[in-house]
Amino acid sequence: MILPAWPRSQRSERGAINWVTLVLLVSLVSGAYLAVVWGPVYIIRYEVGVVASEFANKAVRNKDDATLVGDLCSRLAGLAQVKTLEPDGTASLGPAIDVRPEDVTWERDPAATPPTIHVAFTYTTSVYYPGLQKFSEKTFTVDRAQDITPVKW
Repeated sequence: MILPAWPRSQRSERGAINWVTLVLLVSLVSGAYLAVVWGPVYIIRYEVGVVASEFANKAVRNKDDATLVGDLCSRLAGLAQVKTLEPDGTASLGPAIDVRPEDVTWERDPAATPPTIHVAFTYTTSVYYPGLQKFSEKTFTVDRAQDITPVKW
């Protein structure tokens, strides 16, 4: 007995869009959009970590912790500007990182072996979705512990 062959699927014309092409195109556009929206947020997060490490390094020579914390907060505020949502519903530019000196944990332990400094703070930044006119917030935590032994060459 000979079984009938299943009908072959008709190939679409060259250059036609099928469902696989459509899924790939939507994925590519969505990925690019999210990279444009979230990329700067994580770049700023990296820069915040670098600045926190820089000020922990400055603590090796500078013993004035209050000045270091104040300078750290002002440097963080100047890193970037982002769109923020005001209470009245309007959008305005504001600092991406708004950290006050009282929000920073700055603990110097000169009695430890080796002497250490602990810098920690949490900040919340605003994320704006262009085209959707939507805002969201993302909270990050920075926590650095570093050796502050002076280098002897």
